[in-house]
Amino acid sequence: MAEIAHKRGDTFELTCSLENGGNPVDITGWTVAAQLRKGDDTLVQSVTVTVTDASAGEFTVTAASTETDDWPIENLDIDVEFTEASGSVSSSETFTINVIKDITRS
Repeated sequence: MAEIAHKRGDTFELTCSLENGGNPVDITGWTVAAQLRKGDDTLVQSVTVTVTDASAGEFTVTAASTETDDWPIENLDIDVEFTEASGSVSSSETFTINVIKDITRS
């Protein structure tokens, strides 16, 4: 499982692409969503997912600094869920956001 370190209170932005066998998957007309959860399955936040280039399968997963300011200092689980226009649903592998303490803050 992949792990990404992120400082609490910083803007979170992850640029991603959906591929199959190394080839981009066209996600035109699809709904893409993602949630952060604690290990006990408690929802921390539904993060924003923005499709940036549907034909190339590209999207970003983001959360504003004001949102990450409330993230707990611990490992959080996240995956990305894709819902095709036909209603078929699939999810990425689960990965971890290691939320670490911010030192400089107001």
